Amino acid sequence: MDKPKRKRYFIDKKLQTKYIIVTILLLFIYTFLFVVILLAPYIMALTFDSPVEEQKAAAKALLVLHNSIWPALGAVMLIMASGSLLITHRMAGPVYHIKRDLGEVSAGNLDVSIKLRDKDDLKDLAESINMVLVKMRTFAQTLQDNAETMSVCINEVEEQIKVGKIDSEIGAAIIDRMSSSRENISQVLAKDSEQSI
Repeated sequence: MDKPKRKRYFIDKKLQTKYIIVTILLLFIYTFLFVVILLAPYIMALTFDSPVEEQKAAAKALLVLHNSIWPALGAVMLIMASGSLLITHRMAGPVYHIKRDLGEVSAGNLDVSIKLRDKDDLKDLAESINMVLVKMRTFAQTLQDNAETMSVCINEVEEQIKVGKIDSEIGAAIIDRMSSSRENISQVLAKDSEQSI
């Protein structure tokens, strides 16, 4: 069975943008600390009373580092932001599918099954939701079957009363209990379908 392939990388813009911004912010902090640690000895050599030869060497090293570090750090930031987009894509897609499928369930469609791609995250969550959906389908089918059985039993008791095989008082009491039970089941089913509308 083929898994659906997503063509868009921004599936949940709010979620993905949040994580891309967090990634870039962490990269800025890392870059700042990296540059401070890397350049601190050279800056200190320039600012304190150091021999002229040491200051020249420090200035030369700073210029070389300045010309090589910033483009490399910019490239690293772009690569990490792109990587963040790909990583969030693997999470945002499943979140989108789970929300969509749960919307169908809330609309009354219990025949939904959440299917994710092989490399998607949140597969455990999808499997847990699928197990809950199986239980809900079983519960709904049991309620439906019991409601139908009670209807058949009520009709049979009414027929038995008509032909005189069951005393009308006893039959009426049985019918009342079964009707009450059927009504309770019908209310649960009706309440469920009203909530899904």
